[in-house]
Amino acid sequence: MDEERKQEKRSGFTSKLEKQAVSLLLAKDELEKKNIELENAMLDARRASRARDVFLANMSHEIRTPINTMLGLNELILRESQDETIRGYALDIKQAGTVLLSLVSDILDFSKLQSGKMELAEGTYDISSLLNDLINSISIPLRKKKLRLALDIASDVPFKLSGDEVHLRQIIGNLLTNAVKYTQKGTVTLHLKWKQLEEEKLLLEIAVEDTGIGVKEKDISRIFETFNRLDMAASRNEEGTGLGLAVTNQLVEMMGGKLEVKSEYGKGSVFSFAIPQKIVNKAPLGDFQEQYDRSLKNSISYREKFIAPLAKILVVDDNAMNLAVAQDLLRKTKLQIDVASSGGECLEMLKRKEYHLICMDHMMPVMDGVQTLHAIREMEDNPSRNIPIIALTANAVVGAKEFYLNAGFEDYLSKPIEPEKLEDMLIQYLPKELVYLTEDEEISIEGDDGTGGLNEEKLTDMGINAANGLKYMGGSRSLYEKVLRDFRDILHEKEEQLKNMLSKEDVSGYAIIVHALKGNARNVGADELAEEAFELEKKSKAGRLEEVEVQSPILFSMMRTLGENLDRYMETEMPEASEEKEEEPEERQQISEEEWKKKLGDIHQQLDDFDVDSVLKSIQELRNCLLTDENRKLLRMCEKAVNDFAYDVAMEIVSSAL
Repeated sequence: MDEERKQEKRSGFTSKLEKQAVSLLLAKDELEKKNIELENAMLDARRASRARDVFLANMSHEIRTPINTMLGLNELILRESQDETIRGYALDIKQAGTVLLSLVSDILDFSKLQSGKMELAEGTYDISSLLNDLINSISIPLRKKKLRLALDIASDVPFKLSGDEVHLRQIIGNLLTNAVKYTQKGTVTLHLKWKQLEEEKLLLEIAVEDTGIGVKEKDISRIFETFNRLDMAASRNEEGTGLGLAVTNQLVEMMGGKLEVKSEYGKGSVFSFAIPQKIVNKAPLGDFQEQYDRSLKNSISYREKFIAPLAKILVVDDNAMNLAVAQDLLRKTKLQIDVASSGGECLEMLKRKEYHLICMDHMMPVMDGVQTLHAIREMEDNPSRNIPIIALTANAVVGAKEFYLNAGFEDYLSKPIEPEKLEDMLIQYLPKELVYLTEDEEISIEGDDGTGGLNEEKLTDMGINAANGLKYMGGSRSLYEKVLRDFRDILHEKEEQLKNMLSKEDVSGYAIIVHALKGNARNVGADELAEEAFELEKKSKAGRLEEVEVQSPILFSMMRTLGENLDRYMETEMPEASEEKEEEPEERQQISEEEWKKKLGDIHQQLDDFDVDSVLKSIQELRNCLLTDENRKLLRMCEKAVNDFAYDVAMEIVSSAL
């Protein structure tokens, strides 16, 4: 009996165990099922996240591309139109486009912040450039509302820092835009101070103050809420999404700061924050107000920063309108611009022609910009294989610049392209010998007939007839000093060039260089050197190589001696070049537009005949006339090109004014 009960117990226990085992197996199956579902959900989430990132990039590109076209064409209207009414309309378009870009940036950044995908991108930036761009961005609404902009910028702040420039611009830009938007009269003030934190680190303190509508005390805690705009009655006429301050606040926090608000309803507000930044260059910014006023004066009307008639660039973009805009924006630079509408077309063009630089869009069908870049670098027998390639793209999300640099591009510009920044980048990456700057410092012309402050005795002792040099410079001491400095700087260069021609037994090349040296020497009154160069010019043109080889050391010795003497002279007599404003002497003769054109035509023909002496003489004759700043600058550029043996460039410069 006991055994039976034991058996029953064992059976019952076994049955229980079996049931528990079945339950555990079912639970395990259910858990595995849930794990699979969770993994699938996580996979879907990652796919959604990637899709969102792709969507954001595409949204940025698709929205910015037409804005780029619109603002590019609008820039051409501002440059070309002389009608003030039309220019007024164009300025309104520019303002509306700027507002639209700001709204797009806020929406995209808000999405990134919400998804936790926002990252800071550190880089070096110039405080002056940052402030200049920010002030320019609000200049139109400021003028329309007749508001005063006050600048309180510490002059001793280090001018070059490292941090997230893109988002710092966005933060300050949002605060300035809001201040202007909600201020109907009075002043908007931008404050910038700093505190030293460590040896190479500072605390950048920025505040935007206005005399606008202000914020009620009870509402201050709500102004950073998303999609929230307070006091709708007071601000009903102002556009906005209600995202600006919310995004700004989160960006400030990401950068290690806190956005503070002080406001009195009806009297105005102060928004301030402080963020740490690294010091790259400790040199002080200086008087920013003065710098800005000067830049504003220079930017009243468009003037190309450079010309490069011999430089060849290729612009690649699948948008035909963007290609047309790029060509028109760069037209006055005299660049040789070709265009391609696809990566494949770009590669085909590179097989037929050599370029100095490529500007390329990223998001193109079939073969995108990155793929095209890699294909270019891998092309065999491609003379343009290693030239700079710049990404011009509407993909302006955070991290874009680092992406393009890592992909192999030399640099990056986001659309809409700012023409000034594009020109700056071309100056940076085009071969220096092909670029002729149009914004050189003005040459001071004092109009003194005599030698003025020149030490004529010392110059005579070293073989320079200062009186002759001054005659060629129209009596301008300061112009003569500049030309004398330029002459000193090229002596060593020309000696090396002449030696190179001798080593190759290239008497034709030698003749060209020594001919230019003769003209340079005569311009400054170095008559003995000019005569020696003239003798060698005649012999080299006649092909008498042995005589040239025998006589050249005498020329080289004269050049070195003169260069050394000029070095000592400039140390003692010309420590600094004059920076005074160019003034026209009274004795200069008037010249009509017809006479100016005729003289330029003569110079063009002289260049075509390679008659360099006549070209330089004609330039000096024109300098004796009353000329506009623009025409005087053209002559300086032409002379520089001639002295650099860039006769084609000189002809293009002259042609541009005919």
